[in-house]
Amino acid sequence: MPRRRLLIRLCALLLLTACGEGSRESTCPALGGGGGYCLQATSAPGPFAVRQKVEASLRGRQATLIAAIENDADGLRVVGLTPFGQKLLQISYDNRQVSAATLPDSRLDPTLLVALLQITLWPADAVRAGLTSPLTLEDDGAQRRVLNAGQVILSIRFSTDEAPWRRMHLSEHALALELEIETLPEELNEGLEPQR
Repeated sequence: MPRRRLLIRLCALLLLTACGEGSRESTCPALGGGGGYCLQATSAPGPFAVRQKVEASLRGRQATLIAAIENDADGLRVVGLTPFGQKLLQISYDNRQVSAATLPDSRLDPTLLVALLQITLWPADAVRAGLTSPLTLEDDGAQRRVLNAGQVILSIRFSTDEAPWRRMHLSEHALALELEIETLPEELNEGLEPQR
């Protein structure tokens, strides 16, 4: 139970700080430093279903989450589970709006969670199209950096170039948040169907 509360606090702190001006009705949540990201079509990366282990660290506190992600041209579905299988969140994006059937905290902005996922997994051109001024994206295939007037606000390092099945390290600099994301073995992803 303490790990669940810690995970809820980590998510709440990340989202409250990063999405200050963002609205749940909007598909363009605010990112740190004044810019934002407008959600892009789910057809951009092609269809995939994957389960990932996420190790979160925020100022020395740690939590673990299993994320089940399914994406196709009709939309994106994300289910977040504790390592013991308890559902913490369920979010979907149908290319028009984001909805959340389950959230551990009503202050969480599900649209920002979808935005962070897209910034990490979508093709660089789609991410660039979603960023609002003054934000820019640098992408060399091994690392992505979102910059605001030359200052890095978000960075993602990739261990391979086979999206989305890879290891990733995401750093949100304003919060000192670190996420280690590891795609679980393929046999664990077979038949993965987040509820629609």
